[in-house]
Amino acid sequence: MTFLIWRLHRAHAIAAAVVIAAVTALIVPTGTAIASSYHHAVMNCSASQVGCADIGGTVFGNNGVFTSLVQDLAMAFPLVLGILWGAPLVAGQFEAGTEDFEWTQGVTRRRWVLTNLGWALLVAAAWGGALAALFTWWRGPDNAVDGPVKFIYFDVQGVAPIAYTVFAMALGVAAGALFRRVVPAITTTLVVFPAVRIVTALYLRPLFAVSKNVSPLASTPPLSYSLGADILPGAAGPTTACANPAGGQQDSLACLAAHGYQNHITYLPASRFWPVQGVESGIFLILALALAIFTYWSVTTREA
Repeated sequence: MTFLIWRLHRAHAIAAAVVIAAVTALIVPTGTAIASSYHHAVMNCSASQVGCADIGGTVFGNNGVFTSLVQDLAMAFPLVLGILWGAPLVAGQFEAGTEDFEWTQGVTRRRWVLTNLGWALLVAAAWGGALAALFTWWRGPDNAVDGPVKFIYFDVQGVAPIAYTVFAMALGVAAGALFRRVVPAITTTLVVFPAVRIVTALYLRPLFAVSKNVSPLASTPPLSYSLGADILPGAAGPTTACANPAGGQQDSLACLAAHGYQNHITYLPASRFWPVQGVESGIFLILALALAIFTYWSVTTREA
């Protein structure tokens, strides 16, 4: 049965391998160059004690656009896998009318769906893990400077990308089992996956946020991810004395602080990076399990 699965899905497997190879070819040269620049910057800093405070800016200052491009691609890959592999996995069999032939060749529905689904989710986990490992390696110097706890890279480092990819695959397969047509399955995956990701980012992660009042001159702690800030009037109420200071924004903030104003900040501290990763990954894996159970029920009990 495993050999049959390979023959049925080898085109998808080869395409996934090609994507991994293409990503590797894209980021390894730049990652190697960034690592070399980082090591040179550290050596120069150690020798001269000059530029030590801004090693990150020295090394990564000219790579912002490329970093954003790689990050966007890494975030899109789970969806691509769910659309191109997950959605046609079951729907393609029903649409082509080949499921009855397969189930009359000594392979039961139960064995067919468990084997297909098991291998698909295993490949998704491996694929997501490989891409996360590549991106983590590529950001290695940045992680060495600040630690791998930047929420701006939350979606492409750690264990979360694995959970996203498994969920995307399970979603595509479940949509195919529900509609039994490839195009509706692809459309459903294309709409539902980003929607769940957006809802999670907007409503789940803020549950781990910290809110407090600080001086207008203060900012969020290092490595934290700001979710918003509001200037609150002091006990004496609003004032217009700080509207147009001669020294610009900094003097304006100092003036507000002198009049008792406070800055109400909401942020995700670096210390909560891994707890949020664990909770969010758990949610996506539970959703993937629920979708896998639905797929099993749909294939084994529903008639074509």
